Amino acid sequence: MIKTVLKTAFAAGIVAAAAGCASSNSPMQSQIDQAMRKAESAQSTANEAQQTANQALQTANQAKSMAQANSQRIERMFQTSQQK
Repeated sequence: MIKTVLKTAFAAGIVAAAAGCASSNSPMQSQIDQAMRKAESAQSTANEAQQTANQALQTANQAKSMAQANSQRIERMFQTSQQK
């Protein structure tokens, strides 16, 4: 009798678990979709950050080039003043 009750309870548990898994598929898919949206948003933010970093690097390189040109110009002016 106890074995029959245990077998029945076990079978009922399996059926309940299977039903629970089947019904939780929709919330799981919703969580997956939400995670995908967050990942896409993060990728978009990373792409924007990379673009901003590239612009900053370009600006820094331009500033460096201008500073080097000014340094050379000042050096030539100094050399000219020393020759007089």
